[in-house]
Amino acid sequence: MRRRYPSDSYQADKKRRLKRIESRACPELQQAYQGGQLSLRQYDLLSRRPTRQQQRLIAGEKARSASALVAATTINRFLDSHKVGQIRLLDVELAIRRAVS
Repeated sequence: MRRRYPSDSYQADKKRRLKRIESRACPELQQAYQGGQLSLRQYDLLSRRPTRQQQRLIAGEKARSASALVAATTINRFLDSHKVGQIRLLDVELAIRRAVS
């Protein structure tokens, strides 16, 4: 089906949608979207929340990301320091807990 008007296109619709979202989104949320950490849908849904809640959600996500990175680094170091063979998961868990806390 052919579009009747140029404004019916997806690009025009997306541009309007982004403009509407940006007017409601806090700066932290805008940075997260521009950095590729959020999809357009997530950006839209989060922008509808109050500003303080947007900021809290972004801060919480950054903290979870940082903790996951620390845990991954710890696991890599732990595995590199052990010889090939069986590894006790309890030891891995303790190493992660020490690194994260």
